[in-house]
Amino acid sequence: MVRRALIFGNSFIRRLETFTHENCDRGWLNLGLDGTDIQVEFFGLGGGTLRPGNKCVQKQQYMHIIEEYMPHSVFLQVGGNDLSSENEPVKIARDISVFADYIINCYHVNHVVIGQLLPRYSERPEAYYNNKVYIVNKELSHLVKERDNATFWHHRGLWKNTPDLLLKDKVHLNDEGMEIYARSVRAAVGSLSRTCNVEQTCVANYRL
Repeated sequence: MVRRALIFGNSFIRRLETFTHENCDRGWLNLGLDGTDIQVEFFGLGGGTLRPGNKCVQKQQYMHIIEEYMPHSVFLQVGGNDLSSENEPVKIARDISVFADYIINCYHVNHVVIGQLLPRYSERPEAYYNNKVYIVNKELSHLVKERDNATFWHHRGLWKNTPDLLLKDKVHLNDEGMEIYARSVRAAVGSLSRTCNVEQTCVANYRL
């Protein structure tokens, strides 16, 4: 039976979905994965946050996507927008971990991969934001260590010469950076597909 993977999160995911559609002729349809083995769906909310607000991804109007799609695994990219206004980054790491647990327990998802937060160069001072990113990533890695239903995923290739991989806004990835990011997420989803069972019933695709 075909496995279902949901890529869920903020504007990085929205832009990733656009990248796969625009580059389907280069093999990026379905994130470049075999559709007879894994079916990939995306939901990305520009400016999405974990904390309460207009663009909180935990609102039911967004979470219903998980309920309807019934994924076996979820790749989660959240927390970067919350970090801008949070002075205690460990709290963000714990919020992300709790959100992953919520997805697992309430929506019967077999496994959640938590994507590593990426640095920004739009904040002033930029070192302050990126130091918080380092703390969040370190704490997340510790929180899910040795768990069998959650994984912390390192985005390899996006930490060396990062400013050269960003758009002029110094937050989002340019074409070169997005290609690296897409390969990273594809590797994460592909690795999970070998560990998740497929006992859930397939449902029709949706579109928000």
